[in-house]
Amino acid sequence: MTFAQNFRRIAAVALMGVCVLSWVSLGLVVLLDGPSAVLVIAVIAAAVSTEALFWVGGALLGWTAFANRARIWKRLTGSA
Repeated sequence: MTFAQNFRRIAAVALMGVCVLSWVSLGLVVLLDGPSAVLVIAVIAAAVSTEALFWVGGALLGWTAFANRARIWKRLTGSA
């Protein structure tokens, strides 16, 4: 495996881990009825990590995933 492939794999796993961890922490804050300030911070962290996962994941996978998004969306929704 080349360095680039290793880097992509490690970056993707790290981003997914951060995203999952932020969503789990948000769930715990909601479940344990945390203070409003902590809830706001958890929501922002989950939103930013999800957005970063989406964009960096797209860059790691290649921009063709974004170029074909209209075709993918039509297939998912069943529209013509």
